[in-house]
Amino acid sequence: MKNVLVITPFIWEGGPWRGKRTVYAILEGFQRWGYQVHVITATNHPHLREDTWQGLHIHYVYPRLTPKAPVFDAFHSFLTQISQDQHAWRRHLTFRFFWLNFVWGAARRASQVAQEHPPRFLYGVNNPGIPPAWYVARSQQVPFFARIMGSPLLQWKASRLKLYLARFDELLAFKLPARAFIITDDSTISAAAIHEHLGIPQARIWMFRNGIDKEVFQQPVNRAEIRKALGLPPEALVILWVSQLVNWKHPERLLHAMPRVLTRVPQAHVVILGDGPQRPHLEALAQRLGIEQAVHFAGFVERSKLPGYFHAADVFTAFYDYGNIGNSTLEAMLCGLPVVALDAGHTADVVHHGENGLLVPSPQPEVIADALVTLLQNDALRRTMGERAARQADATLLTWEERIDQEIAKIEAALSQ
Repeated sequence: MKNVLVITPFIWEGGPWRGKRTVYAILEGFQRWGYQVHVITATNHPHLREDTWQGLHIHYVYPRLTPKAPVFDAFHSFLTQISQDQHAWRRHLTFRFFWLNFVWGAARRASQVAQEHPPRFLYGVNNPGIPPAWYVARSQQVPFFARIMGSPLLQWKASRLKLYLARFDELLAFKLPARAFIITDDSTISAAAIHEHLGIPQARIWMFRNGIDKEVFQQPVNRAEIRKALGLPPEALVILWVSQLVNWKHPERLLHAMPRVLTRVPQAHVVILGDGPQRPHLEALAQRLGIEQAVHFAGFVERSKLPGYFHAADVFTAFYDYGNIGNSTLEAMLCGLPVVALDAGHTADVVHHGENGLLVPSPQPEVIADALVTLLQNDALRRTMGERAARQADATLLTWEERIDQEIAKIEAALSQ
């Protein structure tokens, strides 16, 4: 029996089948390729040490020195809970404290599991999972692979000293000698930049755009029924936002633009999918701006319900500082939505200004409002851009199974060398 040992801070962020599918997709893929998958992850539940779910063997680390927090486990990420702290420095220090605890505990726990279930290779996910994966792989004399879900590291405008002090964990993840660095191509970083600035050989940098549940998002739907079920007026022009509600994703930028939008397009409505620490502040902001009747907070929804929201919308938006080609943007395009996004990172590689969406050069409310109004007031333009977005997404994006199979095929080829 082939074993793979995966070290990751979570499997699902907000509960089973809630949040990004990225981690579960690779675990499911390893199973599809005949592996017994053993997962090392964290919990603060004092009696939880082993678990099984969907055929996965979950082995828990209990970081005893982690600051007091709600219960976290494989399906409720502590990292998501950290992000709810409004104080940047306290959030920063809490994450680093968790990182130290997790790296130490995961290395010990993974060493025990590796003795009982010798792995063919180790697979470390993100900054907390990569150092212990390297340590155990070295002791077991097997390869390890580093999985990094995008990185704004090289976009930071800081001296090298400040960069090392602020992001030492991320730099360390890139510096450990992985057989390959498997990096999400989400427009925040490029292989050329990684090679140039971090000195990693090009052959060891594997860039993959995330997969898409094509069949799910391309199913025929009754748009009118969906909008009625969501409580949206028939005449509404719906602007969709999908993300965790955390400060670095800047959902407030959309709300600040809405008073200007509503003066020109009074039937405009905003639907915000996702939850997080910013939600109370966003709800209060909507009230202060006098737009609360046009803003709908739906919270986290199960992935099976996501397509309905996309098909009920007219425009998709994303205004992150470092790049705007996450899965939500790709899913929106597949559903035929034109995208209005901040021109950050490598967003322009996918969102082609004037073709399948509009790129805004700055996050100023008037700039965002002008772009939204341009699309909301022109049905033909919105329809044409949406059709182009859908064709591009269908032609270029892979299903999750295809995407993961490509990655595992490369892993297998590397192992056979």
